[in-house]
Amino acid sequence: MTTNLYQANQQWSTRPADQRFWTIGDAYRFCRGYAETANEQSIDFGAARLVDTGSNLALQLADGTPPMTMTHWSFGQLARMAGAPAEYLRKLPAELASRCLEEGLDRHFQGRDDFEKQGLIHAGDTPVVRALTSDKYTRFWNWQVFERLGDLQSKGWRVPPARPFDGSGSERRRATEADCLDVRMKGLGIKPGDLIAPAGIYASDHDMFGFMVNEEYRIDDGSDGGLSRGFFVSNSEVGASALKLTLFHYRHVCGNHIVWDAKDVLEVSVRHIGDVEGKFSLEMAGSLDKYLAASAKDDERRIRTAKELILGTNATDILDGIFKLTGRRRRHGLPEALNLELVAAAVESTEQHPEDGNPFSLWGFANGLTRISQTFGFADKRTAIDNAAGQLLALAV
Repeated sequence: MTTNLYQANQQWSTRPADQRFWTIGDAYRFCRGYAETANEQSIDFGAARLVDTGSNLALQLADGTPPMTMTHWSFGQLARMAGAPAEYLRKLPAELASRCLEEGLDRHFQGRDDFEKQGLIHAGDTPVVRALTSDKYTRFWNWQVFERLGDLQSKGWRVPPARPFDGSGSERRRATEADCLDVRMKGLGIKPGDLIAPAGIYASDHDMFGFMVNEEYRIDDGSDGGLSRGFFVSNSEVGASALKLTLFHYRHVCGNHIVWDAKDVLEVSVRHIGDVEGKFSLEMAGSLDKYLAASAKDDERRIRTAKELILGTNATDILDGIFKLTGRRRRHGLPEALNLELVAAAVESTEQHPEDGNPFSLWGFANGLTRISQTFGFADKRTAIDNAAGQLLALAV
């Protein structure tokens, strides 16, 4: 059983034109430019004040430097520090909002000696506060992610083409043969001559997203056409999210960047705490390098092994078998996603769909999990189950 992935489609359908890029190099230069015009400094909220500039609130430091305006994101971070709802504060008159924020900040820091927060300041005619984070936060710049993506292009990885999204207002051109993927969905894939627009590579003043695929080694999984490899990567250099990598095998990518018939979905995440660059190299880049280095024959052998590995003869035995594979009950968070009821439902699903394989094998059970995940209405529940299936396959074989 396979699942469809909509993360890239969500980016395609929501990003404005100034956050879309034709190439990884363009996005790298944009993000590198932001980093080079920014500086990190400690902000003492025991002495800082908020002032009304006439159009919005600005942060005035005690050192007498000009007031610094705030982005939508950094204002929200400031509001959370003050324990006040940002959307409510945005509707208040500036003078009243500043008094509410200062009162909340005074209460928050009262009796504490950690008045300082790490600020990311964007230089310019008027300095802008892009982020307010704790001293434990370690910044991993968006340009650093794009730098690594650029290195992958020489290894057969590419950004799939996409149709223009009418609401983005982005530029467009006709697709060439070189733009198109080798394996195209009939009627949905991009063909030479179709209109395409920047997509798959996105960056803003607070986050980035990348989508790449590799068709050089088509994997024979026993189905018609086989599978290719793909991944999503996302990051926020201002504290909005962790550095995240999602790996998967897939059958097709359509012109609006829905990934069709994905299998073996595996997510790796690194929080912005401590040695993020080291963790990225060890955990995330290491996972990607291993994934990239695997040949089609390696993947086909892994699939055969998963088909031959029998977990048990009933739901209880399968759950016990899973815990044996993971080594300990809380490894990788699998018990949070899997329970006896879900295991039984996955087995029953696979029994009703023999094309998914033996329901008691690792392969059949994982397929049953991904089929069951599609019955849940909440995306986080679906993602947790799909990720558990991918983790099991990765851990076991």
